[in-house]
Amino acid sequence: MFDTVKTVLLLLSSDQFSYPLIRYLVLEGRRYNWKICIGAMFDPGIIARIKEEKISNDLVFISITDFRQCDHVIRKADLVIGIVPDVMLAKLADSCLLHGTSLITPSRMTQPLSLRQEQADENNVLLLLECGFSPGMDHITAKKAIDSIHIRGGKVTEFKTYHGNVIAENCIDNPWGFKLTEPATDLISLGKQNNRHLINGHLQNIPYHQLFERSTSITIPGLRDIVAVPEGDSLYYRKIYELQEAATVVKGTLVRKGFDRIWNLLIQLGLTDTSSKVDMLERESFYHFLSSLLPYSPSDSLGERLKKYAGATREDLEKIKWLGLFDEKWIEGYDQLTPAILLQHLLEEKFVFARHDYDCILMKHELQYQYRNEVYDFTATMVAYGENNHDSAIAKGIGFTTGAAAKAFLLGDITVRGLHIPIAKEIYEPMLSELEDLGVAFHVEEHKVKDSQLNEVTQND
Repeated sequence: MFDTVKTVLLLLSSDQFSYPLIRYLVLEGRRYNWKICIGAMFDPGIIARIKEEKISNDLVFISITDFRQCDHVIRKADLVIGIVPDVMLAKLADSCLLHGTSLITPSRMTQPLSLRQEQADENNVLLLLECGFSPGMDHITAKKAIDSIHIRGGKVTEFKTYHGNVIAENCIDNPWGFKLTEPATDLISLGKQNNRHLINGHLQNIPYHQLFERSTSITIPGLRDIVAVPEGDSLYYRKIYELQEAATVVKGTLVRKGFDRIWNLLIQLGLTDTSSKVDMLERESFYHFLSSLLPYSPSDSLGERLKKYAGATREDLEKIKWLGLFDEKWIEGYDQLTPAILLQHLLEEKFVFARHDYDCILMKHELQYQYRNEVYDFTATMVAYGENNHDSAIAKGIGFTTGAAAKAFLLGDITVRGLHIPIAKEIYEPMLSELEDLGVAFHVEEHKVKDSQLNEVTQND
């Protein structure tokens, strides 16, 4: 049945999240007669690091030094999996469209990619995006719950979805209770797009500079002090999940309590700014740069000025000092510095996700729906831990979701073509089936709201 060899081309710009996916592809490849080829984009050291892991002798490594070579190997592949930056993904998609090769990626849908819908349909090619952890796993799990309610004739009135990735408590060894489980650039850009939510029918536009002030506590079984930052465009989710009847739609990112406060302070100081030029006239140091962000005082110390003008507490000062913003050091090698580059340098220096550290991914969907004149609450919660920095929980979340989509496509369980994200039943059902086999499980609770509660809600409205 599987005598014909199918070639899967995995293109990577980083190996940070790749190891669980590679192991999965190798295992399934032996079972279904797939040839797994890996090509490194930008960083040739990726190949050496993957070889050091000794995952399998069956892997084929391809040298790709320019896009012409990349285009050549895409032409010969049955499926391309691309874990590359957006700037490269559009070229990758065009090459796949040209050669009739389907593409699966955890990357987000962007405006340039959305313009390739018609061409994907005409060329009978599948371009399947947002197949990672979030977006990805959130799509397929939330959409199944929503569709099952709609099929029964129910009406979803509230939908809230949250996800997060935090360091495990046993690995916390700094005042922040935080380590970089994802790229520092992703953290610095968090919340800089539209943050729009619907609360009881009222639109909430949350400005970036207020975002981390609006965090709220949320209950996650087995974890303490988790808060939700209302980050993201919930109106987009309302549209793609077909929730026009919902009066409340919220999306949020989960972080540990305390991180929201210190990160908000860094935002207020302007340290996440990616556009302003840093050009120090006096002695170059992090101390003098931080001083330059605050009103001048001939008598107050830097700490006193942070308290007076930024509202910093003693605990905030401890965290800022630990980060290195009081240091007399500076960074070299940049033609042009921005506050965000300086912050990125300190984050990557101080919050290293070490080899034996392990992380935790969190996801929670909260729905309220009406069915036959009764109101029900539905929650689905997932907590999963990683093993180390290579087999991290976030890498597994991304790799297993991407791998499940690849397997479903190669086995013919996903037959649709065109440009998609995994929100259609014919896409998410085979992916969910595979994820369940891989041990990805959500704890689901559902109960009817009591009549007295329902009456109280009606009266309050």
